Amino acid sequence: MELGQKVALMLMAAAFLCSGNLCIIASKVDGLVPYSSTTVTFLVEGLKLSAMLTAIIVTHSTVPSQFHVRTSGYYAVPALLNALESNLNYVVLRYLDAATVSVLWNLKILLTAVLFHYVLKQKLSELHKLAIVLLVLGVLTSQSDRFHSNAVIDGSHHMLLGIMLALLGLTLSSCASVCAEWALKRQSDCSFLWQSVQMYGFGVLFNGLGLLLIDGKLLLSDGFFYGYSGWTMIVVVVNSIGGIFMACILKYLDNIACVYSHSIAMMFTTFLSMLFFAFSPSFEFGCGLGVLIISMYLYHHPLAQVLPDEESLPSSSTIHEKVDVDAPSLGAKKMHKYKELSIEMREIEPL
Repeated sequence: MELGQKVALMLMAAAFLCSGNLCIIASKVDGLVPYSSTTVTFLVEGLKLSAMLTAIIVTHSTVPSQFHVRTSGYYAVPALLNALESNLNYVVLRYLDAATVSVLWNLKILLTAVLFHYVLKQKLSELHKLAIVLLVLGVLTSQSDRFHSNAVIDGSHHMLLGIMLALLGLTLSSCASVCAEWALKRQSDCSFLWQSVQMYGFGVLFNGLGLLLIDGKLLLSDGFFYGYSGWTMIVVVVNSIGGIFMACILKYLDNIACVYSHSIAMMFTTFLSMLFFAFSPSFEFGCGLGVLIISMYLYHHPLAQVLPDEESLPSSSTIHEKVDVDAPSLGAKKMHKYKELSIEMREIEPL
C-alpha cells in the first residue's frame, strides 16, 4: 500500500472516530447519557455484521476454503476483549473526568508498542521508537492544560477505583487490537469480508450476553430503546463505520497505525470542540499537534523502515570464498594454455 493510501485510510478512520466522540457529546441530556450503553455497543456490532454480510451478497463473494469452525475461534478472543473494553469505558467515565482519561490513554500507546514488538514479533527501527516517544509527548502536551484546569483532587476511593478500571480498560483495548491483528493476518489469504463476519459475529454474541446480564431487568421494564434520540442512532452508525475502518487498518497496516488514528481523532475532536462547543485553543494544544505531525512523518519515512536481517544478505567472507574458488580454475586454464604454447614452439624448433 502506498504512503498516500496509508495516510488517507488513517485520516478517514480518525474522522469517524472523532465524529463518534462528538455525537456522544451531542446525545447527552443535562450532561448525562440517557440511554443504555450496552444496547449501543450491541447495535454497533450488529450493524457492522449486517454491513459485511450485505457486502458479501452484493459482491457475490464465495465462502473461502480457509473458512472453518476451528479457525473461527481465532476471532473470538479479540471480540470478547472488545466487548469488555467497550462497556468498561462508560463505567470509567463515572469515576474519572475526560481530561484524566485522556492523560491515562497515553499508557495505551506504550503498551501497544510493547505488545506489537514482543507479541507480534514486529521489529521497530530507531526512528520508529523515536516517533512513538514523540507521539506520547505530543498527546501529553496537547492535553496538559485540560488536565491541570479540570482535574479535581479527590482523596476518596472512587478516584483510585476509576484509575484502576481505566488501566484495565487500556490493557484490554491493547490486547484486543493485537489479537485482532494476529487473527486477521494469520489468514492473509482469507477475504477481509469473511474475516470480519466471523469477528463481528462473535461481537454480537458477547455483547448480547453482556446486554442480558447487565441491563436485562432494565430492558424488561423500560424497553430496548429507552432514552434514544436521533443523535443516538447517529452514534451507532458513525461508530460502526469507524470500527470497520479500524479493522481495515489492522488488516492492511498495523497496530501502530491504529494508535496514530486514535491520536489524530483526539486532535480533531479538540479542534472541532473549538468550533461547536466554545472550547478555547491553547498554546499546549498547538505544540502537541505539531509534535504529533512530526512523529507521524518520522514513523512513515522511508528511512524508518526496518532493513532485512543480516543473515539473508551475502556476507563478505562468502563473496571472497566464491572468488577464491573461481580464481584457481581461471589460473589453471591459463597455465594449460601456456603449456600447450610451449610444446608447439618446441616442435617447430630446428633440429
